[in-house]
Amino acid sequence: MISPAEFISQVKREMQRVVWPTQKETMGMTVAVVLMMIGAMVYFFISDSIIYFCLRKILGV
Repeated sequence: MISPAEFISQVKREMQRVVWPTQKETMGMTVAVVLMMIGAMVYFFISDSIIYFCLRKILGV
């Protein structure tokens, strides 16, 4: 088992190797996620509406 000081030292070295995304990359990924969420919302809304309509016709409610 390593000492807490050695652990902290290793964490610092590893954090220096991390390549952080630029602001432009972060905004691009954020926009992509939001657009995918909107697409999923629309898809599930349309699917739910079709299923609801079909069930009402089948059950005659």
